[in-house]
Amino acid sequence: MGKIEAFPSREALYDAAASVLVSALTDAVAKRGHAGFAATGGSTPAPVYDRLSVLTAPWDKITVTLTDERFVPPTDPSSNEGLVRKHLLKGQAAKAGFAPLFFEGLGQNETAARAEEGVAKALPFGVTLLGVGPDGHFASLFPGNPVLEAGLDPASKRTVIAVPPGAPAPDLPRISLTFQALLQSSLIVLLVTGQAKKDLLEGPVDPSLPVAAILNQDRVPVRILWAE
Repeated sequence: MGKIEAFPSREALYDAAASVLVSALTDAVAKRGHAGFAATGGSTPAPVYDRLSVLTAPWDKITVTLTDERFVPPTDPSSNEGLVRKHLLKGQAAKAGFAPLFFEGLGQNETAARAEEGVAKALPFGVTLLGVGPDGHFASLFPGNPVLEAGLDPASKRTVIAVPPGAPAPDLPRISLTFQALLQSSLIVLLVTGQAKKDLLEGPVDPSLPVAAILNQDRVPVRILWAE
């Protein structure tokens, strides 16, 4: 597992994360002619995306998709697509392609199946950006959720699955990339803030937490970028 790379401030963390992401994407395009970027939602990455959008990269050869999505339209304030369109797909990065995980008018399972077509065009990812929840979840693979085992199956044939709401989480139905899809990446970056998450990721990680699957695999290098 990766050592935690600590930064003195959140601003320094956001700068470093944007730099790591753009160089991974540029390298992947140089090697393969095209690269996917699996972008996470939530409040933490928005400033990273603002920085990334103004950096020079071969954006016209990059397809952005999401690690997971709430089952809501992009106009909903909680939509990850809405966040990425507002903060990332602008400026230089407006040239990038986008593969959504939500489609208006389709049921949750149909949406997950249809999303696989766009995700297939983004794979393999030049880089995957993930957050980690205080409960150890990543993407929308939550502890105790009925689809957790299917989502974490490294031999799964699915790249996208429908995640039902559950107790204690998630509160809304979601669509998530699977662990197997996320592993089709040249680099995984965990972007984390706050002492509680640092404590969670330091030392031997509880194997019952979903994020242990990311930290304990040896197929893809993982960098953990952290600030208080």
